[in-house]
Amino acid sequence: MAQRALIMEADKIAREKGLTQSQWSRLAGYANNGQTVSRIVKAGDCRISTFNTLLNAIGYKLKIEKIDEN
Repeated sequence: MAQRALIMEADKIAREKGLTQSQWSRLAGYANNGQTVSRIVKAGDCRISTFNTLLNAIGYKLKIEKIDEN
């Protein structure tokens, strides 16, 4: 899954939890105005540490899985 798709999936989860981008950003300890999330959604890219922090704030984490080579 490409990074943009991962970011959009996380944004969808946050919205399903009833969070605005501002609330999600604030919950993760970033900008109160939601600028952090807004910028990431717009760019479709961010630092993995930022993404991990945002995921943790909504109760999720990244997981690495081996690709099936068959």
